[in-house]
Amino acid sequence: MKNKILVVIASLFLMACSDSGGSGSSGSTGGGGASPATVPQPEPVKTQDLVAPDGFTFNPVTAHTLEINLSGSLPERTHLSVYSAYTEGTDGKYIVDYDSKVIDAALVNGALTIEFSLAESQSTIVAEIWSYDGSLPIQKEFAIDSNPLVWD
Repeated sequence: MKNKILVVIASLFLMACSDSGGSGSSGSTGGGGASPATVPQPEPVKTQDLVAPDGFTFNPVTAHTLEINLSGSLPERTHLSVYSAYTEGTDGKYIVDYDSKVIDAALVNGALTIEFSLAESQSTIVAEIWSYDGSLPIQKEFAIDSNPLVWD
């Protein structure tokens, strides 16, 4: 008997909590009321419909040229290193991150023209010219806004 009462109570509880069945609360009396308005979905964009602006490239690397002509003002044996990560010290000299070396090469009689690549997002670099006599390097910062970069 207890089982029958529990089944009846559970059935009534489920019917009371149900959103279907029984009399409708939507106010419609049945018989062909207007269906709810549907929101139009935007048409999906296809890859072939995409348009890139003129001059846009997917290549995130740019080529640069550095021209150095310091002949006569440098010792005979010198070496160039270019860095992409650095900070400026309180004394105005640059503290380079040696792990960010982009390229290095030997100068011949104080002159060198060298090509290298940088990330397109790179806006500045620091070049250092080292001499083999143990003196501190000569440093110069370059803004990557023109090509070639010139140091003379």
